[in-house]
Amino acid sequence: MSLLSKIVREPLVHFVIIGAAVFGLYALMSGGGREEAKGKIVVTEGRVQQLAQVFAKTWQRPPTQEELRGLVDSYVKEEVYYREALKLGLDRDDTLIRRRMQQKMEFVTEPSDELLRADDAALQAFRDSHKSAFRVEPRVAFEQVFLNPAKPGETAPVRAKQTLEALKASAPGEIPPDVGDPTLLPTSMPLSPLSNIARNFGDAFATNLTDLPEGEWAGPIKSPYGMHLVRVTKRLDGYDPKLADIRAAVEQEWRTKEREKLQEQAYDDLLTKYEVILPSGETVSPESETAP
Repeated sequence: MSLLSKIVREPLVHFVIIGAAVFGLYALMSGGGREEAKGKIVVTEGRVQQLAQVFAKTWQRPPTQEELRGLVDSYVKEEVYYREALKLGLDRDDTLIRRRMQQKMEFVTEPSDELLRADDAALQAFRDSHKSAFRVEPRVAFEQVFLNPAKPGETAPVRAKQTLEALKASAPGEIPPDVGDPTLLPTSMPLSPLSNIARNFGDAFATNLTDLPEGEWAGPIKSPYGMHLVRVTKRLDGYDPKLADIRAAVEQEWRTKEREKLQEQAYDDLLTKYEVILPSGETVSPESETAP
């Protein structure tokens, strides 16, 4: 066996060669860092194009040569101050910078479109477990006559009874001009969801509408403003629509919930890299109920 063959087979030689390769790779990878330490700022052609594109989107025209040079100068100035600020540690304990970096990390961990794509089976399961969110509310159309309980004269119940008799004796679809008291509330409402009616007349009023007969005057029912005599002109019951009819809305809600879940999972994965110690000295983990 030749001397060269013996040297090649020697383990110590292998160790020296591997060490030299690692040292060389580190020197190559850290070359940019040494350039930055020396104060070198390299403005690439790609950076110049990016500055020009941002200018064009803002002003709807490409920059002139003088404007482009100004953009480059501004970038260099920004880079100089940025590096000097990092050397002084000005990025530490700055709430605005910390939040901005958090936003960037959340953007980096944003789930891909592939992860936010669901088939009909997944959407159907989601819709079935969130029926109340997609249920079509009952809708009611009605006319109403307002009675102010604070009006002097006959008591409110007596006035309500008399007014109700006058309304029942009137022609169908007509409200005598001399009945009821002035109000800013609408005298008639088109077919509307109960939640919309509740915003105008109160929750109790909207709930009582579901018990009134259709096509005849009834009441009185109360609202935060006083008492009302009501004639329901049309009523449609609520129902649970089929997935095909509300697929876009279900998919949008599913994507929102799935995005939140995946982002929370990404945060938990990052949190496992750290030991969090509270002021009490307690150590917490993502699985702990007291985790911040």
